[in-house]
Amino acid sequence: MNKRTVLIAGGATAVVGLGLAGYFTTNHYFPSTNDAYVHAYTITVSPYVEGYIKTIHAEPNAFVKKGQLLYEIVPLPFQLSVAQQKHQMEAAIAQKAALEDQLLKARQAVNDQKASQWIINLNQQRYAYLLRQQVVALEKEQEFQASKLEARAKVKSAELEISRLQKQIREQEANIKALSAAVGNAKVNLNYTRYYAPMDAYVSNNFSIRAGQYVKPGEAMFKLVDNTNWWVDANYMESQIHRIRDGMPAKVSLDMYPGVTFHGRVINISQGSGAYYSLLPPQNATGNWVKVPQRFPVRIRLAQTSSHPLRAGATAHATVNTLP
Repeated sequence: MNKRTVLIAGGATAVVGLGLAGYFTTNHYFPSTNDAYVHAYTITVSPYVEGYIKTIHAEPNAFVKKGQLLYEIVPLPFQLSVAQQKHQMEAAIAQKAALEDQLLKARQAVNDQKASQWIINLNQQRYAYLLRQQVVALEKEQEFQASKLEARAKVKSAELEISRLQKQIREQEANIKALSAAVGNAKVNLNYTRYYAPMDAYVSNNFSIRAGQYVKPGEAMFKLVDNTNWWVDANYMESQIHRIRDGMPAKVSLDMYPGVTFHGRVINISQGSGAYYSLLPPQNATGNWVKVPQRFPVRIRLAQTSSHPLRAGATAHATVNTLP
């Protein structure tokens, strides 16, 4: 073996060694995985009230702004309900006012009867004195005694009428409160006939409602994909996550955008492996157990870009920078 061959072999060995060192260093400080997928929050849109769809203002896969009207249920039955509840409440208020007017008159009647009773008592005392002086006949004093009893009965009757009216007014006040709540509920249901986007979002592809369709509360109609909160769940092997911490920077590339790099940060690391949270977690209490390395989801928050819109479910490649 000549000197030139030795130099070539040595150089090749050095290059391979440097390459291996670089690979292991990169894999140590910049752990990466291809087992990663894009996620976003989704909500299922369901009506709060039942009725027929009047108009639809959204389309499958369309972008909608927060506060944008998406659909409207025929509002007429709910408008009639509001009007009916208002009418009943107004009638109850008018009835309460009439009862209060009767109560005022009943109190005045009590005052009048008490005044008459006072005059009768005064006259009875005077005639009792005259009777003792034998100036007037006994029959006259007996007439005043009967008038006194009659006046007392009228006062008692008027006081009972006041109690009855006060009870009716209290009942009417409770009825007005209940009707006021019914009016509020009817207005809420009327407002629920119009559904507005709760956030900037994309309408899902499974958009199945049509104008004229009858819908019920809780019935799933379509989904909205939240466009304000995107992340990647990168499934790292358990031997890779010992250096990863919350807040570390990360780079993410997507198969749908070759050559484009998305930047993000680690926001959390799952406390359990993907298999642990599965419907049927593995049971390894057998004699022929084989060790299988587990993967733990690392969540990386991504910033949305208008030039490269993210899509839920897209495959990704994630690399975390663990250097201090």
